Amino acid sequence: MLKMSFYVSLVLIVPGPTNTLLLSAGLKAGIRDTWRLVGAEAAGYVVAISIWGFFLLSLVAGNSWMLSAIKVLSAGFIFFLALKMWTQGPKLRELSSGPVSTRDLFLATLTNPKALLFASTLFPLTAFGSASQFACTIGVFLLVLLPIGIGWACLGGLLTSNRAWADRASTLLRCASLVLLMFSATLFYSAFRR
Repeated sequence: MLKMSFYVSLVLIVPGPTNTLLLSAGLKAGIRDTWRLVGAEAAGYVVAISIWGFFLLSLVAGNSWMLSAIKVLSAGFIFFLALKMWTQGPKLRELSSGPVSTRDLFLATLTNPKALLFASTLFPLTAFGSASQFACTIGVFLLVLLPIGIGWACLGGLLTSNRAWADRASTLLRCASLVLLMFSATLFYSAFRR
């Protein structure tokens, strides 16, 4: 579970549709008004991970090669996220000007490809075969997700209040990008290791 928590946190930190919406909400409303949005993110991930996980459990039964193929695709997706983070990062000018609704954040999270990555690669496949292990795995996931979601909303508040933080954000994201590249390589290697 500790290893899963570390890798989940690496993927959750990456800017994507959900994190961009949380950042945008923090920029506009501050942390106080974003608690409900972090709850919508948690609900969206739990639903999406559950759907993908139970689907994959039935799909890979008898087709062990499929799990290796999913790991290779996941490694490619993480590589793509790392490159995107290195070259773009969160661009404040691209954030929408309207308020962020709970429904919008839930739907963005529900359709976020990270949920497939979590269900197929980072969560143990056995978690989808046992109710108690599923509850434990989701609980650990939520313990990792909540501070990261709140962190993205807080980052929005920091960027509006202190320009020096905005200048450092790209350096921080590039360091995280390098860590993701290493994670992608490790995941790719694990797909072929026996």
